[in-house]
Amino acid sequence: MRLDNKVVIKKLLFAGLILFAIVLIGFVYAYFLQSDIEKIGYVRVFNNKNQDLLYGREFEGRLVDSRGNDHLLFKFKTTDAEVDKNFTLFPRRFFAWGKNYVAYTQNLKEVILVDYKTRKEVFRQGLNERVEFINVNREKEEFVIATKKALYVLKYQKKQGNEKKSLFILERVAEGKFCWPSLSCDSRYIVCGENNNKENYSATSFVLIDLQSNTKKKIFSEKIGNLPLTQDYRLIFSTAISEDNKWAVISTSSSASPPYVYLVTVNLKSGAVREFSKNTGLCNSPGFFISNDKYMFAQGEPEYKGFGDYSSIIDPFRSKPVILDLNTGKLEIVNDVPKDINAYWPIYGNNKAIYFIDRNYQSFVPNKIFDTNIYRLKNKKVELLFQIKGGIVSYDVISSIH
Repeated sequence: MRLDNKVVIKKLLFAGLILFAIVLIGFVYAYFLQSDIEKIGYVRVFNNKNQDLLYGREFEGRLVDSRGNDHLLFKFKTTDAEVDKNFTLFPRRFFAWGKNYVAYTQNLKEVILVDYKTRKEVFRQGLNERVEFINVNREKEEFVIATKKALYVLKYQKKQGNEKKSLFILERVAEGKFCWPSLSCDSRYIVCGENNNKENYSATSFVLIDLQSNTKKKIFSEKIGNLPLTQDYRLIFSTAISEDNKWAVISTSSSASPPYVYLVTVNLKSGAVREFSKNTGLCNSPGFFISNDKYMFAQGEPEYKGFGDYSSIIDPFRSKPVILDLNTGKLEIVNDVPKDINAYWPIYGNNKAIYFIDRNYQSFVPNKIFDTNIYRLKNKKVELLFQIKGGIVSYDVISSIH
């Protein structure tokens, strides 16, 4: 009898071990399956069907993932001709994707935050001056906002006890008219363009703002060459700062039309400025730091009909990802994208994949709206992730490891 009991106990233990192993394998499998989930936020735009109206363009902010989930975060229409005009010219400047929240403006008069998980608005604050640019420090979930008169930083604040105040605080940090601000990873510095020349308010210089010491330093001038600012001046289309605060990269051009956009790099430690007008021409902003000393962007423009010397640009009329080594100045083309795809807006994911979109409209002003595809390049293989109905005017990889 005792022998039979021992056999039964052994069988039960063996069955239990098998069940435990099955559950453990299931968890491990689920973990590795989830680790390859892409979650991407984007804003798409639809043109007004009534061509007689000067406004009424419709925008949708959505969150999609590779499981097939597709959630609406916000939706709005432009309310008048002036707002519509602003949302036609570089509309990506009005949206920024953090780790847990998306920040945007819909009427240029207020800043709004929406939570990804609840898909509900968690912050809204009006401003006395027009909102012109929004960007984010993803690591600290802090947003930098440039208005017509000042710079603001929007950040999370911990509640004290049972206080009912907002979870977020909007702080005015600098006075002046700034453009394309980027906040450093440690939230100490802001790099941006500045428009304060009385001779020509469209002329743009590049400045570094130290929020710790409350100082501003002009890095390079709004002038290009020796021409007066009434004839030619600098424009800026994007800024970025490396994680170690050593490098800043700016996409820029002269005021000549159409703009021939190229990159300028600044060593913020030494103050050295280097212009790459030859080998980075036909730059499509924005770009992305893939390491502290390497910067990725898209180069080439199929629709470009303007002036310029293309002899130093390989395949100038096809947009493809390229990497600029900031130490050597050498340019490396990412050759794994098929030549029948024009790759714009590359983003380097934390899984070492490159994400990009393709589109058919001219990159400077999206005045024609077509459907857009989002791709992933990983291990030399290009995969179509999402097909988006409508033109994408903003997107970001929220997480590539869930």
